Amino acid sequence: MKILSITPTYFPEIGGIESMVRELALRTRGNGVEVDVAHVSARHAEFSESDMDGIRVFRVPVKGNRLVGYASGLGRLARGYDLLHVHDPQLMMLTANVVLQCRQVPAILSPHGGFRHTKQHRAFKWVHEHFFMRRLLQHYRRILPGSNSDLEYFGAFTNNLVKAEPGINITKFKAGLSTGTPDPTRWIYWGRWSRNKRIDAVIDTVAMARDQGIAIDLLIAGPDFDQIGDALRNQITTLRLQDSVQLHPYIEDEALMEELRQRTVFVTGSEYEGFGIGILEAMAAGKIVLCRDIEPINGFVDRGASGFFLDFEPGARDLGTLRELTRLDAAQCAAMSEAAQAKARHYDWESVAQRFSALYVQALAGDSTAGALPTP
Repeated sequence: MKILSITPTYFPEIGGIESMVRELALRTRGNGVEVDVAHVSARHAEFSESDMDGIRVFRVPVKGNRLVGYASGLGRLARGYDLLHVHDPQLMMLTANVVLQCRQVPAILSPHGGFRHTKQHRAFKWVHEHFFMRRLLQHYRRILPGSNSDLEYFGAFTNNLVKAEPGINITKFKAGLSTGTPDPTRWIYWGRWSRNKRIDAVIDTVAMARDQGIAIDLLIAGPDFDQIGDALRNQITTLRLQDSVQLHPYIEDEALMEELRQRTVFVTGSEYEGFGIGILEAMAAGKIVLCRDIEPINGFVDRGASGFFLDFEPGARDLGTLRELTRLDAAQCAAMSEAAQAKARHYDWESVAQRFSALYVQALAGDSTAGALPTP
């Protein structure tokens, strides 16, 4: 069986989609199964092929953008495969090209939460939901929402759904377990710098803590996906946080693990998560999580046991939470770290990949009647 994963983003960019596509390619191949990756993006000037971690990666150019455009060469590439696994949150350009160019090749879809996480293009999205969503979803043999909230949302448009939660690389992130005495004032955010992640709100929270006598040391690492780096730097300067907040536009795995070993808390101000892979990766590294009380990530974090919830608003409630967090002693931090690791182990790719392999076989056989496979 030859599988082509089609994705709008891939390494060297980092984030939940990139991680999932890479891990599935590495862990579901073998025993007669080949898995390649097609990174379809307007950022590519021309079609190319390369090898990354032993995975064949095709860079497919788009004339247009991630909402509307033509992916030149995708149809020719797809004809060499038995099954397409499409990763498409927007359900626009990518799926449209799959439908138009790859109609004869069976396909399944991971929607990664859809496009609900921002208010941009609201009118365009309304039209898409009401006139195109059902038709586009009909092309896929199976839709694989990654969370209960996704299952509910896409259930309004199709009943061909199987919940398929992503996994995380437990072994990799165990290397980020803290060394030395835990310090709950040392925080890290890593991941895509996008507007919905509300990194600005995290910085404001550090400023609020500073004004109340709580000194936070925060590292913000990752690719500047939405080109907000300059705005974040200006915010840090305006708030006089140069000694408290560091920006690292990209960080290699080895350097990331070294930073993780020196940090105790993972923080994200994200207003929407299709699943929350980054949070589970942080928990696998034993980090105490600080995030919003929103689905699905509030299903991972147990308040006071493995993390805390913030509103990311100035006021007594957030301040009280910050004081509770930063007053934790070493033994309390260690206990919360262990609880976080225990939760993350349920999502180890070693077992999750087996469920996706079974879904691939079912989809290729044309079986669209099977119920959801057991989740971790």
